Amino acid sequence: MNGSLIKVGRTVAGVGLSLALALSTTPTVALGASSAEIQAELNSASAYLQDIALQSSQKFQELENIQADLQITRDQIVDIEAQIEVKEGELAVARDVLAKSMSENYKGRVDVLSFILNSTSFDELVSHVYYANKVASYETDAIATVREIQAELDADRSALESQEAQQEDLLNQAEASYAELQELQASQQAYVNQLSVEVQEALEAERIAAEEEARRQREAAEAEAARQRAEEEAAAAQVLPTPEGDEPADNTDDGSDENIEDINTGGDSGGSDSGYDDGGSSYGGGGYSGGSTYVPDYGSGVWAAIDYAKSQLGVSYSWGGYAIANQEFDCSGLVWWAYTQAGYSIPRGQRMANGYYDSMIGWCLERGGWTTNQANLQAGDLMFWGSSVESTGHVGMCIGGGMMIHSNYDGVCIDSVYYSSGNFVGGGPIV
Repeated sequence: MNGSLIKVGRTVAGVGLSLALALSTTPTVALGASSAEIQAELNSASAYLQDIALQSSQKFQELENIQADLQITRDQIVDIEAQIEVKEGELAVARDVLAKSMSENYKGRVDVLSFILNSTSFDELVSHVYYANKVASYETDAIATVREIQAELDADRSALESQEAQQEDLLNQAEASYAELQELQASQQAYVNQLSVEVQEALEAERIAAEEEARRQREAAEAEAARQRAEEEAAAAQVLPTPEGDEPADNTDDGSDENIEDINTGGDSGGSDSGYDDGGSSYGGGGYSGGSTYVPDYGSGVWAAIDYAKSQLGVSYSWGGYAIANQEFDCSGLVWWAYTQAGYSIPRGQRMANGYYDSMIGWCLERGGWTTNQANLQAGDLMFWGSSVESTGHVGMCIGGGMMIHSNYDGVCIDSVYYSSGNFVGGGPIV
């Protein structure tokens, strides 16, 4: 009995300790945090909420155990009281039997001294004394027995009542601790719900900001492309011959155009973008339909590939796998051409249908660093959209700062990495 009380006491003490620890570690989130920071706090808060829920469940089980022990104690008290009542009844019966015996043998209930004085002979005296001793012994034994039983039952009842009081106190403590855990769990749930809303709001704000930045960069890129086109057209005009042998309007070093080269890389090679099928027609995006094919030399490396891709801003989109500098690109053609110019040999087609080891997406999956979170993308990483990894329809190149460059219906342009073209299936480095 004492052991069960000690065990329950330790249980309630454990409730108080764990609750104190829980109350002292309530998480907070900084004002003005980014969506990634809020998401990290949300993950932490959700894990913390699960811990509290687990504690609450455990404490509820402990509370039920205390209630069960208390009920057992109360049942034992009822049983002891029933036994006391039985023994008291037995004592009453024994006293009635003794009284009747005394009445039948000694009319008028005379005492032992009267028995002795009224004896008429020695034998009668001996008989009276013997019988009186028997009666006294019986009465003494009966009273002693009943008193002993009553004392034991009273002691048991007293111990059980003390145990009942202690268990009721432990039950009150356990109920209070459980109520506090429930309150903490409700508060933490509200905090998690709040963070979930804040994550969505932050993501929306960042998406709007990214789109605005993309629009600004696109306008700047288009202005730069227009400026470059004007310079190239002016340079090309300087080397054109004048009619009837007249001298050129502007002198050049030797009248030649050694920097102009044809970068027509052509060919489909399985690189068409099925997700952008427009029946084979070419969509203009403010780019060239002809003219100079001059491309600056940006050297080699991932950043060079990005610069090469940027040099084609405004060039038209053309479905079907063509990759012609300053003229037309499909989505995979732009990526392939930019990396090729930067000294890399990568697959021409972007889809897994070309074969795992003969596709851009296959190479990205093989290289490692694959992610489905646009926030984790690095400059030079390729990005894929489609229904799944096995079935993609569009590819672009991350250029850093939350932006990417690609060729779509609007031609070669810069957009946010959160650009929506169906389902984003993931991305990663290809070199």
